[in-house]
Parts: sequence; structure tokens; C-alpha cells
Amino acid sequence: WLVKSAWPGMGLFGESYMLFSVGTLTPLWKELYPDCFDNQEVCKPRLLHSLTYSVVTGVIVGMLALGYAANKIGRRKGSLLTASLMSGGALAMVLVSIIWSSQDSVVFLYRGMAVSLFFFGIGVGGEYPLAASLASERAMEELIEKQNIVGERLKPTSSRLDNSPSTDKAAPLMRQENRCQQRRGRQIQLVFTMQGMGIWFNSLTLMFLLWVTGQTSAEKYEPTALLAIWRITYLIGAGVLSAVLVTRYIYLEESQVWAQDKKEREEQEQLHEKESCAKAVAHDQESTHIPCIDAASKPETQYQKEFSRPALVSRCSTVSELSMPTVMVFQEEYYYNNQMFHNSLDNSGDLRVSHLRLLLQNFGGRLFGASMSWLLWDISFYGNKLFQSTFLLAITGEETTLLEFAAAATLNATVALLGYFGAALLVERPELGRVKLQSFGLMITGSLFVMCGFFFESLPSAWLVGLYLASSFFGQLGPNATTFLVPAEIFPTEQRTYCHGICAASGKVGALFAAVVFNFIPDDVDLFLLSGYASFLACFITYYFIPETTGLDLLEMDIKWRLILEGRQQDYHGPANYPDFLSLHERRNRGETHIDVSNQASVWMM
Repeated sequence: WLVKSAWPGMGLFGESYMLFSVGTLTPLWKELYPDCFDNQEVCKPRLLHSLTYSVVTGVIVGMLALGYAANKIGRRKGSLLTASLMSGGALAMVLVSIIWSSQDSVVFLYRGMAVSLFFFGIGVGGEYPLAASLASERAMEELIEKQNIVGERLKPTSSRLDNSPSTDKAAPLMRQENRCQQRRGRQIQLVFTMQGMGIWFNSLTLMFLLWVTGQTSAEKYEPTALLAIWRITYLIGAGVLSAVLVTRYIYLEESQVWAQDKKEREEQEQLHEKESCAKAVAHDQESTHIPCIDAASKPETQYQKEFSRPALVSRCSTVSELSMPTVMVFQEEYYYNNQMFHNSLDNSGDLRVSHLRLLLQNFGGRLFGASMSWLLWDISFYGNKLFQSTFLLAITGEETTLLEFAAAATLNATVALLGYFGAALLVERPELGRVKLQSFGLMITGSLFVMCGFFFESLPSAWLVGLYLASSFFGQLGPNATTFLVPAEIFPTEQRTYCHGICAASGKVGALFAAVVFNFIPDDVDLFLLSGYASFLACFITYYFIPETTGLDLLEMDIKWRLILEGRQQDYHGPANYPDFLSLHERRNRGETHIDVSNQASVWMM
């Protein structure tokens, strides 16, 4: 657990510890700077809200920019970059709290905090897709290593090019794969659990420091003690993130799945260059120079050996050196490939077509589903966390002391942490899986928020606390866990961090929406109702657009993606196309019914 989950998740631990302290430290700031919060002439509302806006904006930028960059520079370099930004931003927040802590410098304090949180947020944004992708790919590496069939799993075999059921000999292998794959989702979720640990530890630290310094009564608050609590809280977070940066630099290795996928893509590009050379020779015989590729110096890829016709070895430099039969062979090869491209499902007809276009054509529905469900959930989740003080004070009362508030936040974080671990236990259950766990969690959480809103005036505070805590538990048990997990499993390796970054950035757009809109909702009842309705809508989108991946070998997704890039999607008939591993939206478009995956027998309506 320490090696596979705790250490890989320490970046999430540190970012959540720092990020969610915005909500837990707000009551302290109100005590330290009452003029700033009570007098709009001293601190305008825009300045007070700048902390939330800047960190969420930074998170969105980081998810998109670093999520894309990690596909190019690799997981190790991307992780080091995110850790550098997070640790640098955390240290800057500590320095700002020391330099501009006086009453006269409160405006500079908030501006400095906002800038620091923006750069911190960029690192946080990159941490989401990288942590998820690394955990997913680490599980794939373990599966490959145990089966010792790296070469076999990274190339299509004849059994994947027909629609026939599996043989009895293949059935035990499939059952063995399923047993190995059952740890993938749990491993990713245990990494994500470190986010819950960070939130819980932040609340516990605040409560402990308040108790140790004697800040237990509203009549005895000492500004010096509150300042020390604030600085120590941030210093702990900065220390954790600095340790993450150092240990990653020393111990973190590159993802072998990403490295292998990159190697295959480079070999595929070499194949494309050879095909372009053949096209040029066949159609431009009057040119004086043809940039042919020496096939003898560049080995064929596994895919070329399996699917392509025999490689054409050319060492020409000018057209005059080519005989007419050789030109005819090139011409025949070109027309052969061109016909295959026109028969492909995506109808692109060109190997140079944009990867983004192909991604949207073939995975656009699930990208929309994962993005929108995360966006709507984060309206509830981040609205809950960033405005935790509003929610808890609405339930516990305005006369709550700082220690009582910290105790309530710790209790809420403890219940939520149980939900994190519960999700890790349930996510691989075949009767549940990712989609049902997320759908049920959204439906239950939304119902609890709506109940808090409708019965806010009539129920005793103890009942409201119970409903609120239950919403935290089921929120972590379902959607907060699965929105992180699902994008790490429904896209091919080449596009994984980028797509995860898009989904996560969409979620932070929901968080930004909550940060803006919740400030202008004076009625506490409406805060609960808005969170509930957003959860209901996310439940419907999850059910319709997100595919189930429990038991699916993610290497099949890479095989399918490479065939898509070659314009040969119709040649793939493996598990990634089985209706059980497609969303309802994708099954309706394909006209396919349910498949019994254990027998690998499909029933086609068309």
C-alpha cells in the first residue's frame, strides 16, 4: 500500500491539504481581519473571492496544458513539473502569510495569496491526469509482467480479426486476465484516496492547533496564536509537497506503457513515411528527387508485419534510378492502401488526418459524458468544500466557535474518508462496476442535498448534520471516486492524460461556476437544492454516455486506436468493441445488443 498507493498519491494528499484549507481557514481570517470582511471599502468582495477564482482558474489551465504536455514529454517529466509548481506555490503562500500579515497589508496579502494560488493551481491541475494515468498504467504493467506476453498483447492477432467465439484454450487465459484486472480500479482508487487523507489531515491539524494554543472560546482569541496556526498549517503542506518533489526526482521512473506506446507510434510514423514515398513515386515521375526511406534501416512494426503487404525496400534517390516495374509495384501498393482507407469506419481516407478529429469521431461521446458528469458533480462537491464554512455554519449555527467548527469539519472529513475507502472496496465488484457506482452515488447524494434544502427549516440541527454527513459519505463512495477513475480507463494511452485533463478541467469549470454563483445565493436552502439538482443531471449523463470498463484489458483500447489511426477500424473485433464495454449512446449508434462477455458471443441487430 505504501509503495503502490500512498507514495504515488502524496501529490494529491498535499494539493488537497492546501486547496481545501481555503474553506477551513476562512473563519480564522474573519477573526484576524474583521474590517476586511465587514467593510467593503477596505476589501471589495472581488478581492475576497479572488482566492477561490484564482486557484480554480489555475487548476483548469494546469489540467489542459499539463495534461496535453504529459502525452509529449512523458509521465516522469510531467510529474516533476506538477510537483515543482505545487511546492513552489505552497512555499510562496507561507512567505506571503509572513510578509503581509498586518492589518494594513491585508490587500497585498490577498493579492499575493491569489497569485500564489494560481501557480499552485496549475500544478494541482496537472496532478489529476498524471496521477490517474500513472496508476492505471502501473496496473497495466503488472498485468503484462505477470502474463509475460508483452509482445503478444501489443499486436493484433488473427483471433481479433474475426467475429468467432473464443476457443476453450483461450477461456482460462481470459479468466486469468480478469482476475489480474480486478486490481486496476482498486489501485487507482487507493491512490485517489490520498486526496481524502489530505482533507482529513488538514481538518485534524487545524483542530489540534486550536486546542493546543488554547483558542477554544470566541472571547479569548489571540491574533498572534491564530497567525501561528495559519502559518503552521501552510508550512506543513509546503513541507509535504517539497518532499514529494525530491522523492519523485530520485525514485520516479517513466511509465513503461507510455514509453512502449510512444515507440510504437514512432514506428508507425516511419511506416507512413514509406507509404508517402510510394505515393510520390507513383504520381510524380517527373521529379528529380524522391525522399525515399531506406526500409532496411528501419524495422517494420508489429502492426505492419500483421496487416500490411510485404514492405517495399527502396534505396532510390532519383526517379531515373527506378525501373518501370518498380514504379508499378509502388503504384499497386498505394492503390491497395488507398482502397482500405476509404473502407474504414471513420472515412478519413488520409493517414495524416488530425488525431483530435479521429479522437472526437470515435471517443467523443464518452469524452462528453465523462466531462459533463464531472462538471456537474464538481458544482456539488467543490461548492460543498470551498463553501464548507457556509454549509457547516448553516447547520451548526452562527455562534459556533472555531474549535467546534474545526471539529465539525474533521467529522465531515472522517465520514468522507470512509467513503473513499468504501469506493476502493466496491469499484471492482462485477455487479456494480464504475457506471452503477457513479450513478447510484449521484442519485443518493442528490436526494440527500434536496432533503437538506426542503427540510432545512423544519428538521432539528442533529438531523440536518446527519443528512449532510451522509451526503459526504455517498459522494465520496460514488461520483467523487469514479469521476477520477473513469477517464483513466476509457481512452487509449496516447490520449489518456490529455482526455483526463479535459474531463478534470471541465470539472473545475463546474467548481468555478460554484465559486461564482454560490457567492450570490443568499438563501442557504438554495445552496443545497442547486447541489442536488446538479447531481441528478449528472446521473442521467453518466447512465447514457459513460461505458463500463470493469474487466476490460486497456491494451485492447491501444490496439483499437492504432487501427483507427491506420484507417482500419473495421478490422478490430476485440473486447473493446463488445457492447458490455460500450456506453448506451455507443450501443444505440452501432445497433448492438448485450454481449455475454464470458462466452464472447455477440448478437447483432444489423
